[in-house]
Amino acid sequence: MALIKNNLWKLFCFLLLGGLVLLSVLLAYEWRNIEKEYRTSSQNRVEFSAQALKSTLRNKELMLDLIGRDILSNNNLTEKTSTIKLLDNILLENPVLLGFGLFNPQGEIIYYSSNLNASTMINLKENEKTRQSFSQTLSSDKMVLGQTYFNLSLQEWVIPIRKSLRDKSGTVIAVMTAGMAVSRGAKYLNILQSNSDDYIMLAREIDGFIQYSSVKDADIASYTKTKIKQALGLSDNALIKQTGKDKEIFKSSEEVFSIDTHVGGKPYLTSAKFDNRYQLWTLSNRAMQPIKNVFYWKVCWYFLIYLLICTVLYFGFRFIARAEQKRVDELFYLSRNDDLTKLPNRKALRDSFEAKKETSFSLAIINITNLRSMNNRFGMEYGDKAIKAYAAMLQATFAVPYLVFRNSGNEFCIITPHLSDEQNRHAFEQILASSIEQYETKNTERPLNMSVGVANYPEHGITKSKLVRSAHLANQWAKDTGQWLCHYHADIKQAYLRRLKVEERLNVALSEQSFSMAYQCQVNEQGKIHAMEALIRWHDGELGMVSPAEFIAIAEQSDLIFKIGDFVLARSISEFAKMQQHSDTPLELAINISVMQFQSSAFITTLLQSIEAHNVAPQSIILEITESLFMDNLEHVIDTINSLKSRGIRFSMDDFGTGYSSLSLLRRLPIDELKIDKSFVDDILIDPKSNSMVQSIIAIANSHNLSVIAEGVEEQAQFDMLVDIGCKRFQGYYFYKPVAAATVIEYLTVN
Repeated sequence: MALIKNNLWKLFCFLLLGGLVLLSVLLAYEWRNIEKEYRTSSQNRVEFSAQALKSTLRNKELMLDLIGRDILSNNNLTEKTSTIKLLDNILLENPVLLGFGLFNPQGEIIYYSSNLNASTMINLKENEKTRQSFSQTLSSDKMVLGQTYFNLSLQEWVIPIRKSLRDKSGTVIAVMTAGMAVSRGAKYLNILQSNSDDYIMLAREIDGFIQYSSVKDADIASYTKTKIKQALGLSDNALIKQTGKDKEIFKSSEEVFSIDTHVGGKPYLTSAKFDNRYQLWTLSNRAMQPIKNVFYWKVCWYFLIYLLICTVLYFGFRFIARAEQKRVDELFYLSRNDDLTKLPNRKALRDSFEAKKETSFSLAIINITNLRSMNNRFGMEYGDKAIKAYAAMLQATFAVPYLVFRNSGNEFCIITPHLSDEQNRHAFEQILASSIEQYETKNTERPLNMSVGVANYPEHGITKSKLVRSAHLANQWAKDTGQWLCHYHADIKQAYLRRLKVEERLNVALSEQSFSMAYQCQVNEQGKIHAMEALIRWHDGELGMVSPAEFIAIAEQSDLIFKIGDFVLARSISEFAKMQQHSDTPLELAINISVMQFQSSAFITTLLQSIEAHNVAPQSIILEITESLFMDNLEHVIDTINSLKSRGIRFSMDDFGTGYSSLSLLRRLPIDELKIDKSFVDDILIDPKSNSMVQSIIAIANSHNLSVIAEGVEEQAQFDMLVDIGCKRFQGYYFYKPVAAATVIEYLTVN
């Protein structure tokens, strides 16, 4: 059970661990997907903004070139500085632009839009902040962007754009300039949204200053002091480490790339693209925290689902564990308790013995001796009900400290306090007798015959098997001696050893054919021999003469009875054939048949083969059976008797009147003869009841057309009394003792 439970919860833990691993893999996969999506979105945004910017700048470059050439074609560069209305009209059509100016190659203003103040105009070539970009403009055919600055007259951050105008020889004759409003950058960059965690920047490659930032609160430091390397950490080392490429490769390919950066101590995802024409970096800065927040929410959802699954699994496993525990408990209960009576069984008895072996106690074995016959006569269900009822009675009457067990089909065991103490013994016997009495009172239709054997621990056995054997021997002694209860004693052990020895020598006797047959003649009223009863005799080399009453009972318990029965049939019929040759009248042979032999499937065949082999008339054979034969499977017994009777063999009921015979049973039995038991004949002269019983038996036999024979006649007076009350056939020491076949032949010759 512990192993099953342990393995079940190990599986649960394994599933939890596997779930965590799977969850980790899913979260890692989810993070990669989110990050990839975030990175792709950022790169797309940069690409889109870079394209929009490039388009705007090309448009402005073309515009500057056209406006400048138009001004040059209609005006003289040597004229005094003045405004041009054309420029004002163009400003109205281009809200992104803040103003126009046309400068000569020396950096002096010539023409400008009316919204500008000429007095504030600086010389672009001489001014320190504009000198570099102005010189670059003079040397480039492309439009050049100057460093973003704050225009005081316009109160606006301005991105200066400049385009050199050349004559046919390629000499710069003027520089057309304009200013793009930083505040309107969202229009020319197509920026949909911007905040401190998600913004677009333009950075100048030439000096690293920020050209534009979509952050609304960008101040003077953003454009005049902060460089891109400071702001984003876009060093060559960082690029190579994260992308495997240096900046020059990205500049030449104008490829969009993304790297992880830190701004103000916060992690960002920066995507960038370089514009070679205008030497600008377009950058998208997106804080990682929002993506982490999205991921954290997904983590929470995944963990919630994981916990939900774990909870379902837990309750599922707990249900399985409880069901398994219940099943194991049931199996454990069934392994230790009898299914029919619910009493603890043999295994529980063994465990109880182990638990109590440090103390002294007694073991009582109760054997229901008539259970088998009850099952055969009335069915297994009938016997089960009787056992169940008696088990309930035992459990009700034997409370603590007694322990009641069902050891086998017809056997109960009780562990009791040590019964060597007279008080304990008396209490136990009183309770046991009370249980039997209560059972019989409530179950008159199911009477039980029982024998009880008691053995003490540790005197009669220091192990369970030895103690149980001692109790069984005491139980058997009770059966053999006609007692209902027996406490183990030394004589029982000797009887047990004697039984073992007899059984051992029986095997030897069968192999050596050391059995012999004796015959006691039966006579009629005139004393003439008309039959004889075959009686087996055994003289053993070690045991001496052994009584049939002893060795037949042992043979029945060890199944040797079948071989002995076959010997009796073969030897007695063989010798009977010889006896008939010396008689001038027909003789009969009575053979005792044991219950087990009669119920054997080979019995009829063996009997008929012996009769045929010795040419004996079947009508001369009488099989003596006892009333106990009819206690088991009555219908089968009757069928067997009828089968043999159809061949002429006759049947005699031995020891009639001593068992449970009834007139209804007698009416059904196809027998031919009743044999009055010796116990009635012994007391026929002194006991009126015995005399009356013999007269009743004779009357019953006459009414059923049965012959009667009285056995055990030992006196003349008994013979005379039996003759007076109507008995016509006799057997006993008064006439003949059991003798060998040769002696019977002598009797027949004299008779």
